Amino acid sequence: MSKKAQITVSQIIQAALSVAADKGAGKVTLDAVAKAAGVSKGGLIYHFPSKEALISAMVQHLLDEADCRREQQTQLEQSTLAALLQTRASFTRQIAGNTAMAILAAAAEQPALLKPVQQHNIAMLQQVQAEHQQSPQALLLFLASEALVFHDLLQISPFTEQERIDLEQLLVQQARELQA
Repeated sequence: MSKKAQITVSQIIQAALSVAADKGAGKVTLDAVAKAAGVSKGGLIYHFPSKEALISAMVQHLLDEADCRREQQTQLEQSTLAALLQTRASFTRQIAGNTAMAILAAAAEQPALLKPVQQHNIAMLQQVQAEHQQSPQALLLFLASEALVFHDLLQISPFTEQERIDLEQLLVQQARELQA
């Protein structure tokens, strides 16, 4: 892929994420994304022939971004679990709201679009379990983090922002203690 095509693909994905965040799930259309990206609809369709292809690329982009951040955090942490929990908390807040809901809504129509997320979660869980010798406590920390994430994404959290931050910090602290 040429550098110009790579830039265009990135611009389109960013525009799609922006449309989702600004306008909500129902407004992520090929027309709206093309307009936001500053490309023709034909140019968008050249790279993403369907809304499903675009949503799939958005999901993959978010997974890649999360992996990159986790890998950076892993260099600062002794524990993969602590790095995962710390990264997950900040990244989820960044993409929370309409962006995540747009992806979830689109994926609800076609659950196969979430297959990469499931595979990512399985890989992360396997890595954490291997690092912690199948520790039930590590599994509980992982699941507690997942619960906080989904409460935020679905906007059903019973916690205040400060309570959630405190819980996330407690999870990271406990993950670090497991590693010690």
